[in-house]
Amino acid sequence: MAVAVGLDIGSGAVRAAVVDIAKSAPVLRRFAEMPLPPGAVVSGEIIDDGAVTEAVSALWRRNKLPKKRVVIGLANQRVIVRQVDVPHLEEAEMVEALPFQVQDAIPIPVEEAVLDYVPLEEFNTPDGDLMMSVLVIAAQREMADGLMAVAKSAGLSVMSIDLTAFGLVRAAFGADLLLGGDGPQGLLDIGASMSQIAVVRGGITRFVRILPVGGSQFTDDLKASLSVSFEDAEELKRVVGVAPEGMPEGDGDQEAARRTLTRTADGLIEEIRGSINYYLTQAGEHNLDRLVVSGNGARLPHLANRVARSLSTRVEPVRVLEHIGVGRIGMTESQLLDLQPVLPASVGLAMWGKYVVGPSNRFAHVA
Repeated sequence: MAVAVGLDIGSGAVRAAVVDIAKSAPVLRRFAEMPLPPGAVVSGEIIDDGAVTEAVSALWRRNKLPKKRVVIGLANQRVIVRQVDVPHLEEAEMVEALPFQVQDAIPIPVEEAVLDYVPLEEFNTPDGDLMMSVLVIAAQREMADGLMAVAKSAGLSVMSIDLTAFGLVRAAFGADLLLGGDGPQGLLDIGASMSQIAVVRGGITRFVRILPVGGSQFTDDLKASLSVSFEDAEELKRVVGVAPEGMPEGDGDQEAARRTLTRTADGLIEEIRGSINYYLTQAGEHNLDRLVVSGNGARLPHLANRVARSLSTRVEPVRVLEHIGVGRIGMTESQLLDLQPVLPASVGLAMWGKYVVGPSNRFAHVA
């Protein structure tokens, strides 16, 4: 039984999934989460190492999770994901030459970065030189070191650090990735303090963008506009949601709340649309075949409908449980279904290397 553990360190909680990846269909053996104090992680960056280490340690201790073969997710705006054209090289040569080939394409010094790449396509220049388009991933080394320090303090043995977006794609699309498909498919994950966008075509993740807006922005805007407490704003946004179309009119607290939430949603949707349109323009595509949404922020009533109308594409909720088996994990089916929006990151990280959506082993940053 080849078991791996995916660790997702979010802004509101740390989550871990134990997945058996030996069989053709991965099997979820365990899932657990532990809340984080406010401000411990902001937009994917660890601010309070001690609080995060304590939460991860408690998560493992209370749920008796395996300490080996752990894959940690990395996601924040300081992670650079960019398509670059480079001379065609064999894999070993490419790994060695990558810092020199991409140093002008990324806004951080290569000596301060952990680098990886995903091969996309080969092509010839007009002069007949063989080239290759690659998706380059560059992360600040200090961020990777910080993740490793937390894991080490919690007594974990890390197999790899992986881009969280790659894990989200694995869990959201599963074995369908191997089938390719005719057109591009998108994934949108709305977390507490950031949103992640990925576009997949032909079984490969070709575009990733991280936006510094998540579900907490809706709460903050409600607090400011209506002068209510955090708890009341959280409850209100779950009850009223956004308008499926147009801008709501009328009087009353609920209509005022819906207008505020709708304005916030439109700002986020504009960022999403701009990101996806950028990819479509660069790739010569016209539209997404579909957009799968995940994350706690995607639970906001009618938000998915508004996204669908704005992007003129089919929007579906993530259905991780359609792509994996479930062992005896001590949860009812209804409990698991309720957790589906937050399952993809940790489950997909545990499926590292299972499907071709990202790097195989070069992004590992282990001690």
